[in-house]
Amino acid sequence: MKKTLSGFSSSPALSFAGALLTCLVLAPVLSFSQQKDYLFYAKTHCDNLITYGKDVYGTEKSRMLASVIDSRDMSVPKSKVPPTEGTRESDRAVGGSNYYHDVETIRIFDDLSKLTGDPKYKSAGEDYTRDFIKYCQNPYTGLLGWGEHLYYNFFNETIMEGDLERPGTMFTHEFIENTPPWTYLWNIDSAAVRKAITGVRGHFRSPVTQSFLFNRHARWNKVEKPEYRGLEQYQDGGQAWIKHSGLYCYSFSFLYNKNRNPEWKRWAEGSGNLYWNYRNPKTNLIVSCIDDPRPTGKNSSLTSTALLCYYLLKASAINPEFAGFRQQAELMFKAAEKYSWDPNQNSYYALVDLDGKPVGTEVIPVIATGYGVADMLLFGSVAAYFYKVTGDKAYLAMVKQVADIVVDHTWPDKFVVNSLASNLQFSLDAYEILGDKRMYEKARKLAEIGIQTLWSGKLFLREPKDPYYEAKLGTNALVAGFLRLHYLEKNNPAAASLSRWSL
Repeated sequence: MKKTLSGFSSSPALSFAGALLTCLVLAPVLSFSQQKDYLFYAKTHCDNLITYGKDVYGTEKSRMLASVIDSRDMSVPKSKVPPTEGTRESDRAVGGSNYYHDVETIRIFDDLSKLTGDPKYKSAGEDYTRDFIKYCQNPYTGLLGWGEHLYYNFFNETIMEGDLERPGTMFTHEFIENTPPWTYLWNIDSAAVRKAITGVRGHFRSPVTQSFLFNRHARWNKVEKPEYRGLEQYQDGGQAWIKHSGLYCYSFSFLYNKNRNPEWKRWAEGSGNLYWNYRNPKTNLIVSCIDDPRPTGKNSSLTSTALLCYYLLKASAINPEFAGFRQQAELMFKAAEKYSWDPNQNSYYALVDLDGKPVGTEVIPVIATGYGVADMLLFGSVAAYFYKVTGDKAYLAMVKQVADIVVDHTWPDKFVVNSLASNLQFSLDAYEILGDKRMYEKARKLAEIGIQTLWSGKLFLREPKDPYYEAKLGTNALVAGFLRLHYLEKNNPAAASLSRWSL
């Protein structure tokens, strides 16, 4: 029998559906989910990323993988791909690669090699990583060309900002809300990682800082000539947003654990203790951005606090000398949850002041898409991770509270893939923690929605009725959810554990 693009045997009905899918890209095809298991989708998606996503453009080829692919012809668009609603143009990597968008992709590749026995996936991840370091690390600052704003453009063969209207004007380094994959990168090139984490100090006011105030933005290319290196590479102390202090703390803790240089212990403790030192000691609530007068900065946010505490908890696990981070994280996290909960609305306030009073009536949405809006699922997954690590039943109650809200939530027709991915991942987290079969069934239903509305036959796409794959939008977190479901179906809950697939 003939094979269609998606790889299953054709019949007259399926051939028609396949042809229609080829023309319209995203027309739902029910037979996909009826005939294939979860591993098929994860494997096929990754096969096509490796086949069609490589940098074969320009004069110098690389083994980095594209962040945006047009599923109609499986090409990498050079430009002019419209953003999804709520996505800033400057955060994207059209025409190139942003390694930070592929943290989940690399982990999936390793798993697929173990599952299938085929080394090509693991090799693809390692090749991608080597070329990322080769082409994307600034030789003077040490910073990597990745994250919120930077990417490597295949066609221009250079590091660029995501805003194509102003190419090469800012070169802003900023971490995204995913744990930097330092361990994986270290195993590929430890010297590059030392330089990269050393470069993180460029976010701070000075190399001998006492306040540890920082700017979430640093210049990837601040110093281009070694003879001019010095204090000018350091930033002013503005824009010290909360999650970044946790990301810096985690990074410095990692480096200290590798070389035991007390200087990195000082930097880890300085950045890790920063927000603790700015808390209200009566409530243990903390601001979201030090010295920022806007409501989103000067008040406490449950989701922002959750991210800081998550990174501090992970930093505490690196070395026993950082055990204090865990104690602080638990106190701040529990305080944020306590004061944000509103039983009358059965939800959490988006903001509370440092005395614990709600700021307005806005609550955290169950799901959210786009820049600057966090949802309840993020908080729920962090709470699940805290329970997994600590065994404290206070976190178990938090997970149950979110799960009871999420389980009956009706899925909208219009959405972006990151919303589906985070809902799927939280449902699996909650199932592991609570043993609640409703959450397992919820995860299966969400996976079915992904198959019906986002599967093109070759790749998972960014939203219904749209032809593009876009890594920035959490597409591969969805694929990771499919792998977790596969492990559960094969009775391997350890491989599906949230401690492996967390942020």
